[in-house]
Amino acid sequence: MLYDDLFIRLERARWQLSEDIPFDAIDPSLVSEQWRSDLRHVCLTELSALYATEMFIRDFYADIDFCSFISVWFYEEMKHHLTLRMYLERLGETFEEQELPKLRLTFAPGPAIETLTMHFCGEQRLAHWYTAFSDNAPEPVIGKIFKILAADELRHAACYAKYMRKAAQNKPETVIDMLKMSLWMLRSTNEAPKHPTTLTTPSVVGQLEDAEYISRMLSWYLPGRDHEKPVQRRVLALMGELTGEKLESMRDLLRAIRRLEGTQTPAAA
Repeated sequence: MLYDDLFIRLERARWQLSEDIPFDAIDPSLVSEQWRSDLRHVCLTELSALYATEMFIRDFYADIDFCSFISVWFYEEMKHHLTLRMYLERLGETFEEQELPKLRLTFAPGPAIETLTMHFCGEQRLAHWYTAFSDNAPEPVIGKIFKILAADELRHAACYAKYMRKAAQNKPETVIDMLKMSLWMLRSTNEAPKHPTTLTTPSVVGQLEDAEYISRMLSWYLPGRDHEKPVQRRVLALMGELTGEKLESMRDLLRAIRRLEGTQTPAAA
């Protein structure tokens, strides 16, 4: 089981909320009303780990290994929510617990391998976003928090990648589904960013007061059409590993998909 090793690795890398976040050093005067609003939305979006965990355990019911790993993922993701909430509370922002159930969602069932690939791409993208938010943060402590969260998201993406390799080894025919989902996820723009929290109907972000907050933050802190190259590079590296090809662009990825489709028998297709 991959869980055994991943548990130890993640535990070694884990940061401590009570020791690594200098809450007493926060300077509220540096945080504008806009940043407060955006941080509130990021915090509430992180709460969606609860809904995703319910989905994972339902759709991966027979995969004890992966469901075991999700217990660690859920813990770390909810720590992100708690950290941001504690930061906002130091700014005088409050959260009404009775309002949170209005954000609850139940995701429709979907093909497990596509869900796994979507979340691998989503973690890569979220790490990219959080790094940009860290670089542009108006206050040092929230800058440090986003840097820490970005590192967590990259570690989570690496864990998802291990389960994708395991799936490809056990069922090679699933690789083409991974490639197709990766291609679809990489076709993302600031105006319509693709992340598991934005894609369902209704979506997690769509439940929030400002459903456009991600697009706005991306247009401010990650302008330009080429900013996603680090995300594409990491996703293409894994897809290349799974196919045994060198994939350097989405065009290469599309060619790999067509090649695999051409090798499938009609029965397999």
